[in-house]
Amino acid sequence: MKIDRSNIEKLISIQLEIISASKKLKYQFKYQLIELNIPVEVIDSLLKNEEYVAQYIPQIDTSILYGVCQALFTVTGNEQLEPNQLFGKREIRDAQDNLRSIVQKRMELPISFPDTTKLKYDSYITKIAITDLVKMSESQLIVYDYETQRGAKYELNQSGGVVKTPIVNKASVKRIASKMADNQYFEDMITLNVYSTEVDPLTYYEDSKTLTINDGAVISILDGFHRLQGAIAALQSNPNLDLDMILSIRSYDHETAQKYFGQINTINVLKKERRDELSQERMSDKVVANLQRKSEIGKQIASSTTVNELAGELTTFDIMSYSIDRMYHFDRQLDVIKTSNYLNDFFTYLVGSYPNEFSINANKRENVIMSHPLMFIGYIALSKFMKDHDIGLDQIEQYVNSIIFEVDKLEPLLNAKKSLTGNKRLRNQLIDYFESKLEGNNSE
Repeated sequence: MKIDRSNIEKLISIQLEIISASKKLKYQFKYQLIELNIPVEVIDSLLKNEEYVAQYIPQIDTSILYGVCQALFTVTGNEQLEPNQLFGKREIRDAQDNLRSIVQKRMELPISFPDTTKLKYDSYITKIAITDLVKMSESQLIVYDYETQRGAKYELNQSGGVVKTPIVNKASVKRIASKMADNQYFEDMITLNVYSTEVDPLTYYEDSKTLTINDGAVISILDGFHRLQGAIAALQSNPNLDLDMILSIRSYDHETAQKYFGQINTINVLKKERRDELSQERMSDKVVANLQRKSEIGKQIASSTTVNELAGELTTFDIMSYSIDRMYHFDRQLDVIKTSNYLNDFFTYLVGSYPNEFSINANKRENVIMSHPLMFIGYIALSKFMKDHDIGLDQIEQYVNSIIFEVDKLEPLLNAKKSLTGNKRLRNQLIDYFESKLEGNNSE
């Protein structure tokens, strides 16, 4: 690059903020990105709020970075983003080749499936040629929804950015690909979820038994991601592969899609914590799911059994749900809504009071106790204490300081076990510790 990457990222962030005020410019920008074969999930991420975009841009690779600059330059004419001013000739050539290779021939919506059986208003069954399924994927029509799937893992890319990628069993994909390429794979089922809040996602024609996925709908893969990846690899080694797959098409909202995935039993078994998260059998699970979507720490609540500092994660879904289940009482759905709203406000005050300690950038955190994953048991205990005693959330700093004051007693508890799972006794000890501290301070 002709200038430092961080400067390019700043230029992009500034320009994206400018065009965000214009629907016309946003549409033109999105159109240019599509023409450059930028993946749909990248486009969606670039059009989110300013804070999210600022954290997302460092994650994208050089080819995508070039494409974003090219699209912004085409739309706005801003010469500071002219790719020739920012990238070397070889970088531009390589980026163009990489983007060009993403999609050969793009499939577009609407897409119709004949011979489709309607099971329910939101559930259909048909078949699809493996070549068409792969073509849909390569056209970025099928997205991987992290919140309704196995979760994500995080890796550093060459530029030092954090990249979010699907959790994949590579050995499983390789086995599937090998059998498909050798024509030894029996037809199996792929389940897609088609949804939209703006258009009718599906239209079913009873007379012809034809199902159409309408333009504007979003298609995510609910089950069969490993099979899809295997099919992509198989077609590379055997372009003449002739195989039909059973295609199940659902039209679920976000919560229903999560529950469906949590119900499925597959060869690649889900970790218990992730299965519990998706199934949301406890009321407290629903509270944490709401916090993940709406709260200040939402994106920092890990789906896995450990936290990933590269991704800025703070605690786990399991720890949060266990603590809330112990501390709060639930009789009906209204209790879930009220608790979710209160905790959302609680974490807004907590993070606002200690922005560095809960920063998505782990290097800014100075107090290792405050951001310890198990410390969130203490925060949940504190939230319940403040709620029960009608203590204003603007006093949160006073009470946080009181429960972390005795480091010599608290630190051994937090670090008593290396693993964050299988520690029910330790979690209960922490709850007892925090409750006693809070009650003791209140009586003084």
